[in-house]
Amino acid sequence: MGLRDFRQTLTRRRIRNFIEHRTSWMRVRLARDPTWVVQRWGGDGGLAGAKRIAVFVHFDDKGLVHPYVLFYLEQLREAGYSILFVTNSPRLLPAAVDVLRTRCGLILRRRNRGYDFGAYKDALREIPDLAALDSLILANDSVYGPFHDLSALLEKAGPSQADIWGITDTFQHYYHLQSYFLLIHRPALAATEFHRFWKDVCYTQSKELVVHHHEIGFSRRMLAAGLQLEALYPYRTVAMELIEDLQRRSYDNPDWAAGLPQRDYLKWLFEALMAGIPVNPSHFFWEPLLRRHGYPFLKRELLTRNPCSVPLTQYWESAVRQVSGYDTRLISRHLQHVLRDRSI
Repeated sequence: MGLRDFRQTLTRRRIRNFIEHRTSWMRVRLARDPTWVVQRWGGDGGLAGAKRIAVFVHFDDKGLVHPYVLFYLEQLREAGYSILFVTNSPRLLPAAVDVLRTRCGLILRRRNRGYDFGAYKDALREIPDLAALDSLILANDSVYGPFHDLSALLEKAGPSQADIWGITDTFQHYYHLQSYFLLIHRPALAATEFHRFWKDVCYTQSKELVVHHHEIGFSRRMLAAGLQLEALYPYRTVAMELIEDLQRRSYDNPDWAAGLPQRDYLKWLFEALMAGIPVNPSHFFWEPLLRRHGYPFLKRELLTRNPCSVPLTQYWESAVRQVSGYDTRLISRHLQHVLRDRSI
């Protein structure tokens, strides 16, 4: 896809999104108040008295909780967080519940209304006093990892530098923190606009609405309320590094990409970054993030679907093994369950 085609695609997508938003938003405005929780199980120690809570959202159509998810939960616990586990799955197998009870303070199963943000909303209702927490993590099973010590990572994301932290940020549509991992400190938890946002979250079944009004909307509203937002791996830092790297290779050897099958992709990416066209960093920057910056995650969708056709994802395992002792079998075994007509 050329740069012009990419821009035209963006324009068509924005028009389609606008029409869908206008027609869908009114249908879901009245669906704010119900809770969609249908089952609950108590876990190890509960949530009473916890000062740091991680809300973890899960989905599996067969009711499984895969080992890569359990590893992630263990890392959250080791980092000092009590876990409120909420699944949007149609069922949860008894064996999965038994395993989760040893790792989580509370387990909820809900109807899949509103996707992750609907699940976050229902889960937050289970916490009596959000403002009394020291910190809150919102996370989900859309990533593999963490590949590095989570406690050390979170120490870099202190409340003195920002009120809300993400792992990555992006300027797609509007600036926002990507919502697969959000760390929220007490000043934000006590902010009026934080509570208003969750009250306004609708249980929409439109993924486009979830992205625009909830994922992007969260960052926009928190910024407007005067809260400080930061990403541990800022978009602009990695984008500038890539631009400089591609320029340096071109100056050193004008024919450096002549024999590479991904040369057209690299040329397109360079032109897009130079033109200021934002891309999804968790997809397009996955390799430099992993190899150079100690990025702790790999987006599941990048391996299972690769919707942007990012090249060289076949080398995910060697990239992870070069920087981490993470057991990559946790990923490959999950891929055995979910891949269809695709090899990675």
